[in-house]
Amino acid sequence: MDKKENTQISQNSQDIPSDYDSAWKDVIEELFKYFLEFFFPRIYEAIDFTKKIEFLSEELRKIVPDGKVGKRIVDVLAKVYLKGNPKYICLFIHIEVQGQPRENFMERMYVYNYRPFDKYREEGVQVISLAVLTDEDINYRPNEYIVSLLGFELRMKIPIVKIIDYKLKEDLRKQLETPVNPMAMVVKAHLKSFEVKKESDNKKSSVKWELMRQCYESGYSKKSTRILLKFIDWLIRLPDALEKQLTGKIVKFEEEYKMPYVTSWERIAEERGKKIGEEIGEERGIERGIERGIEKGIERGIEKGIEKGIERGIERGIERGIEKGIERGKLQTARELVKRGVDINIIVEATGFSREQIEKLATEVHK
Repeated sequence: MDKKENTQISQNSQDIPSDYDSAWKDVIEELFKYFLEFFFPRIYEAIDFTKKIEFLSEELRKIVPDGKVGKRIVDVLAKVYLKGNPKYICLFIHIEVQGQPRENFMERMYVYNYRPFDKYREEGVQVISLAVLTDEDINYRPNEYIVSLLGFELRMKIPIVKIIDYKLKEDLRKQLETPVNPMAMVVKAHLKSFEVKKESDNKKSSVKWELMRQCYESGYSKKSTRILLKFIDWLIRLPDALEKQLTGKIVKFEEEYKMPYVTSWERIAEERGKKIGEEIGEERGIERGIERGIEKGIERGIEKGIEKGIERGIERGIERGIEKGIERGKLQTARELVKRGVDINIIVEATGFSREQIEKLATEVHK
């Protein structure tokens, strides 16, 4: 048996944030058209975008268990229609988001191509597999899977994209000079994260701010800008003190230039909070969501007054932030949550009060 696959492993592993995979998934699903246009133009030209694009997340979880976030990989299954063809096809998009290549990559790609094909084969659905590799090993370019044994032959070849190529190849570098497509900013952010990996935190902060400023000034839509800011935030992590400074700079920038984003940075924290609520009861649900964005949101809220902090923070998952010794804030938060009809179990989890205390508080509030 002959499996033509380069399995050289890079030793330059990168410290990848736990939500990095989630950020990539948002980029693909929210900026899907831009994603294909930038990375896979041939496929982009073939798709009929007048017809609805569907992301088959639930189906993917059943047939590809590793498709869930949290695995340092991202798998997306999209249902699309080709121009002039009444039947849909499926695009299986795989992103390797860990810092080094994986062994048996193409074998897994073959298995993950076959599973959705097998599920939909009675409908005559074709499945095309694509991959984006974010490692820094210039020699690692697996794109072919071949099995040859006793007269039996099997071959699968897939289109791949290497992020590092946009630094190494002149024709690709030019695409980053005028980043009309928001995916150009995704690539720029990736390359910058490689450059500052071993730099000081102050240098990382400076690079992170410059990337974010370019996002604002590139003329992208509100939606694209928000997705890019979130991606950059997850890509380049900073200590809390520098994150607070950066947050203040961003908010001031938006106010001074009258950016109509309803404070994009605040909305990013808001989205994180919502995600926490959705993940309560799931493994790492709350732990994943209470990181820097939520802390920033609640701290800014408290500085401007408990009432305003609660108004902004409830939808941003601030429950865990208030636990930091602010008893009056905890009590006021509990009252507001009761008024809004939030489930009592969530209030108990968020504030640390006992169920009996919350029930008593609810009685007082509803008198």
